[in-house]
Amino acid sequence: MALKLKSFSQPDQLKRFQPEGLLRLLEPYRLFLEMKGLQFPGPDSEIDLPTLAGILAEPDEEMPSDLVEALHLIEHLGTNEYYDDLLQLAAANGIDPDGEATAPDLAVQIWLKNPQALERKDREGLFQQRKTFESFRAADSAATIEIDAIPDDLGPLEEALGQYFEEKKRGIGCRVIRKDSPEEIRYLVQHGQPCKREPSRKGPLSTCTFFRPEKTDVVIVHAAQKELRINASCKPDLRKYREMFGLYLFGDAGKFVYIEKYTLEPLRAQGEAALRCKDVDGIESVRLTQLEFDWGGAFDYIERHVAADVFKALAVREAKMPTDPIIRKAVFKVKLGGEKKARAVSVTAGNQAGYQRSEECMLVEQWLWARGFVLLDTKAYADAA
Repeated sequence: MALKLKSFSQPDQLKRFQPEGLLRLLEPYRLFLEMKGLQFPGPDSEIDLPTLAGILAEPDEEMPSDLVEALHLIEHLGTNEYYDDLLQLAAANGIDPDGEATAPDLAVQIWLKNPQALERKDREGLFQQRKTFESFRAADSAATIEIDAIPDDLGPLEEALGQYFEEKKRGIGCRVIRKDSPEEIRYLVQHGQPCKREPSRKGPLSTCTFFRPEKTDVVIVHAAQKELRINASCKPDLRKYREMFGLYLFGDAGKFVYIEKYTLEPLRAQGEAALRCKDVDGIESVRLTQLEFDWGGAFDYIERHVAADVFKALAVREAKMPTDPIIRKAVFKVKLGGEKKARAVSVTAGNQAGYQRSEECMLVEQWLWARGFVLLDTKAYADAA
């Protein structure tokens, strides 16, 4: 069982939790913990933190799955980064924490009151992970997308995708979760992956664990740009999502098609001026840190430039950007307002873009449109013809 929990595997870290909350969390699993050597404290004694940490530091097949899930969620969400979110979640679930409650304490209290609320918050965090999206535009360039007209009932879509994954030997069942944002709707698609066997320990014995991993893909419907953005495990899933979301949300499996979206030619035509961003609220600066040229030919030669600032590095060397090769890929460091560090954003000529965190997606897309990196409808559809 692969489980690494810093907050629960070290006695000092366990002191971050209010003892009463920690005991309430562990109480349903008293029998398991006592079998492992933990003596639950009496009214006037304290929790044996070293013994508890030792048990949690070496989980085995006997550890209850509910306890594993609880520890994982509390570990992930019980940080200062999520403190304000946890406060709101606590209030929404009728929890009135005292003034000494830390982020880990809040996560424990929410789990005890409503585990599903903490699970939903964790799923939202999946949007914060780095994602590479491929974009598909509406086949009809004159079509509009009305968010209010998109059906809320995801049952038929879940059933169809569930059948697809079952036929692909990915297990039974599929869940689609909707999350609305300005001008777009995001869908989490949770499904099984091919089964795995991993070496594991069961007490003193060497054994093997057989399990089916879960994967969460992301599908975004963007109304203003009339497109579908998909982050999926493989090309067949990508094609299936394009068809199924078109069919079950819009009644047309061919609603979205592959059309060239991104071009990197502004970097060659405008140089460093293509990185201007003062007109996009929320973005402080943009630097070009990687550039790939595709020279083609018999040997498929790819030339890559990597630097803290590619344009300045070229200027120091008195070098110019070549005119012949296709600019295949660019990586930018984008600094958002209020952020300490810039984030990497990759754009590949065609229809692929990668983001470290989803909340930057809309801002960066706005900047890409403003600087001409996105082919406008007329040009995009003309190139596709």
